[in-house]
Order: sequence, then C-alpha cells, then structure tokens
Amino acid sequence: MPNALLQIDGLDIELMPERALFIRAARALVVADLHIGKSESYRRFGAPSTDGIDEETLVRLSRAAMRAEARVIVVVGDLTHSADGIGEGERERFAEFRARCALPIRLVEGNHDRGARSLPPEWCIDRVGEQFELGGFRFRHEPVERAAATWTMSGHLHPMLSVAKGARSVEAPAFVVDHAKKCLVLPAFSKFTRGVRFEPRAHAELYAIAESSVVGPVGFVA
Repeated sequence: MPNALLQIDGLDIELMPERALFIRAARALVVADLHIGKSESYRRFGAPSTDGIDEETLVRLSRAAMRAEARVIVVVGDLTHSADGIGEGERERFAEFRARCALPIRLVEGNHDRGARSLPPEWCIDRVGEQFELGGFRFRHEPVERAAATWTMSGHLHPMLSVAKGARSVEAPAFVVDHAKKCLVLPAFSKFTRGVRFEPRAHAELYAIAESSVVGPVGFVA
C-alpha cells in the first residue's frame, strides 16, 4: 500500500490509502468522519443499511495505526453519527477495537459529535474541544475560510474526485491540499458516506485513493 509523501511547512506528511494521514514527527495518525453507529441510526428509522460497516471501519483503523507505527490517533470530528446510534452493538465493537488498539485517541468535536454529550468510558476517548494543536498543525472539523499562521487539518466535506476509468468515470475519495487557505481536508474514513466532488484548481491539489494507493498530486499550485 504505497503512501503519498509531501512536505508542509517543512514537516513530512504521509497520505495513506486507508483514508488516513500520518504526521511523522508527532507519530500521529489523523482520520476524520468515522460516523460510528450510522448504520444503526438508519435502521432505527426504518431505512435499509449494509451490515458490517463499523467492523470494517475499526479494523481498517487499527491496521492503519499499526502500519504507521503511530503513537496517537487524532480524529478530526464525527467519530460517531448520533447519540441514538450508540447501542450495545456499537459499544461492544468499539471496546473490541480498543482491546486491539490502546493508543491515545484525541477527538476534535464535529457537528455529529455534539449530539453525543457523553461517550462510553470504556472507549477511552479524550475529547479536546472544537480545536486542537499537535506537531505544528491545527485540527478542527470544518475547513477554514481563510489562511491562518498554522496549517489546519479538517474533515466534514468528505471530498471526492471524479476519475475516468475507460468509458466510465468513478468517484474516488480524495485529500485536498489547499495552499491558499493553508488547509488540508481529509476524506471520510467511513466508506458509508456521501461526498462532495472537488476539482483541481489554482493553489489547490488533490490526491485520490484508487486501488489501494494514493495517486497525485492532481492539479497544480500556481
């Protein structure tokens, strides 16, 4: 699984096909928008939903942390989908994940997290508020509108890139590196999400995840 390597403000960053990024100096694995419990929330409202989404998400997270040899996980918002989605099944699955992966987890609150005012204590989540800084970067759920002194890492938008494949086109999750706003937007870590289509533009480049590798940059920086 080849990663894409880039430097931001002199710091080495790895974009991983697992839909995560890794900050080498801080040994931090960064992910966004896991939406744990979304399938359960859908079923409670009578909507059909695929089984096994949370299991796949959490197995992929633990494997990404192991492959990167991370020392901390930063979740840039929307760990859960809703307070109603945390049932016994979700509690048990996440507890099993924590048995495999005991790394510290810092949760930057996203719009969906605000509905779950308390998380199960056995999940061992450190909620750090709406903004957090680590390793020379700032973390917040929603992307910034203007550049700050420090680069910001965000989620929320679930960026996708339309990729041509023969006569068809498919949408691939993508990282967006916006040099004008000094903001890096991560793809949704959950595969059970809709996304916002992004196009390359001046001062912003995209890295798409396709066939277990990260392809890019797509676009250019003026």
